[in-house]
Amino acid sequence: MEPPEPSASMEPPEPSASMVHHIESSPRSAVRPPSAAGVEAPPLMTIIRAANVTAEYKETAKGWPLWDSKTHPQKPKGSGKFPFDYNGDYDTERVLITRGRATLTPAAGLGPPVSIGNGDAVYFHKGFKCNWHVHEPMLKHYAYYGDDGEPMPEDRGEGITCDKCGVDCFAESYLFTDTEGTDFDICPKCFKLDKAKYAGAEHQLEGEPAPAPNKKQKTKKK
Repeated sequence: MEPPEPSASMEPPEPSASMVHHIESSPRSAVRPPSAAGVEAPPLMTIIRAANVTAEYKETAKGWPLWDSKTHPQKPKGSGKFPFDYNGDYDTERVLITRGRATLTPAAGLGPPVSIGNGDAVYFHKGFKCNWHVHEPMLKHYAYYGDDGEPMPEDRGEGITCDKCGVDCFAESYLFTDTEGTDFDICPKCFKLDKAKYAGAEHQLEGEPAPAPNKKQKTKKK
């Protein structure tokens, strides 16, 4: 069965049982389609597997900011592991994965681990919490939608994108002000490539000034 096409407003389709691996809508959603038969999955999350993602959804997602897992802080560094809470000023974060693979382990009470990968479309409903484990470096386009089903203005939600390369850098960025007083958000990768150009930039975490690193006191040798 062919999945339904999105409406003219570019609202992604309500997933049917045949196209969704798992679904539990947020409490504010009026429609709660059944989960696909035989599939266990966390609530507050919707996955439309690659084979069922519509061409129109893919085309819409091309215009969304791009998130690169390599630029996201990880614990331990380089492990591909980090926690994330979807608790911003939005109803859903909607994404289209264009590269990579990851396992998401929801917080206690929110279901078993689930894998997502290249080509999948995912809705993260507000209130979802999980631990990410990126197995293969991931790229994904993302956008924030309100409870009216419409995309939110770019100055809302949680998005911060690099003004140099366009990658998502909400988790960590550098705020640089040029000689004309114009502010630029720069991702860590672009900042490291040209530190001299961005001298004086403010290091930020999630859009707020990063705390100053603790300087270790040197022990005087006797």
